[in-house]
Amino acid sequence: MIIPVYKNISFQDEFYIERSLPNKGKILVNEGDSVSSYTKIGYSKNINRELIIPSNFKINNKLIGNNSIKSGDLVAYLGNSYIFAPFDGYIETSGKSRALVKYQEDYWNLSGVTGKIHKVVPSRSCLIKTSGYLIKFFEVSKPEVEGELVILPNPSELIENDFMDRYIKDGLGKIVYTGDYLRKSMLQKAMDIGCEGVIAGSCDRETLLWAKENNFFVGLLSGFGRIPTVNKLFNLIKNFDSKYMLVREDSSTMFVSSTEKKNFLQRPFETVKEGLSVICLTYPYFGWEGVVSSVASDKVSVKILKNNEVVKTSYSNLIALP
Repeated sequence: MIIPVYKNISFQDEFYIERSLPNKGKILVNEGDSVSSYTKIGYSKNINRELIIPSNFKINNKLIGNNSIKSGDLVAYLGNSYIFAPFDGYIETSGKSRALVKYQEDYWNLSGVTGKIHKVVPSRSCLIKTSGYLIKFFEVSKPEVEGELVILPNPSELIENDFMDRYIKDGLGKIVYTGDYLRKSMLQKAMDIGCEGVIAGSCDRETLLWAKENNFFVGLLSGFGRIPTVNKLFNLIKNFDSKYMLVREDSSTMFVSSTEKKNFLQRPFETVKEGLSVICLTYPYFGWEGVVSSVASDKVSVKILKNNEVVKTSYSNLIALP
C-alpha cells in the first residue's frame, strides 16, 4: 500500500536576496565578492526608534532627568501594568506626549547568507546570489517578513519564558521560533520587545487572528491546535549555517540560506513499511509525527514519537515524511 509524501521542503540552487542599509551609508563589498553569513556588507546610522508612553502611565521617578536609560529598566507603570525599556535610550517630551527614544549609533549590516555579491547599489544595498531551503508554512498572519532567525529550545514553555526574558531584550530584526505551540502571552512578549515576527508549530485560531489584527507576522509550520513541529524540520532549521530568513509577498514560503543540500524523498508516494516516518491524521494525534511499527492488510500501527504511544489507524490517515 502506498501513501502520499508530505511536500513542504525543497532546495533551491539559485536565490537572490537584497540586503539594504536603514539609511544612506557605506557599502563595503564589491560585485563578485564571496561572502559568509557574518560578512559585514556595510554600515549607516540606525533608524530612529521610539516607544510611546501612554499619558495615564506614571514615569519611574528614578529616571526623571536621566539621559542614560538601559534596556530592561522600568520606564513607567499604571497599577500592575509596567513598561520596560526594550532598548537603551532617553525620555523625550513634547507637550503632553512622552516617548522613550533609542540612541542613534552605527548600524552594521551583515550579509546573513553565504554566497556571492551579484550587484551593488552604492551607499544603499547589495544583491546576493545564494542557495537554500524553501519551507512551506501551513498558515501565516501576513505575507512578508525578513530578519534573523532565533531558535528557542523546542517543547518547554518554562524554557521559552526564561530564554525570551534573558536573551532577547531587543527584538529588532529578529524572527523567533518559539516551539511546538505559540501561546498568546508569548506572542505579546515578542511584540512588546519589537520582534519582526514569530514561528511555531501551531497555535489556536484566536491567537493567529490577533496577530493579523496587529499586523504582526506569525508563521505556523504544522497547523491549528496543539500540533508539534516535525522533528526533521526542527532539526533542519536549528542547524542552518545561516540564520537569515525571508518570506516574500507572493507566497507563504520561508527561505533560509544554506550551502548544504540534504536528501529528501522526491517521489509523490511512498510504500508503507516498518520504520517509515509518518504524520498521523488520527484523533487525538492529528498532525503528530510517528514511526510505523507494524503493517497489516487493513491497519497500520504507528508509534507516536512525542509520548511513545502506539495507535492503530488506516492507510488513509497517514502521510509519509520526506
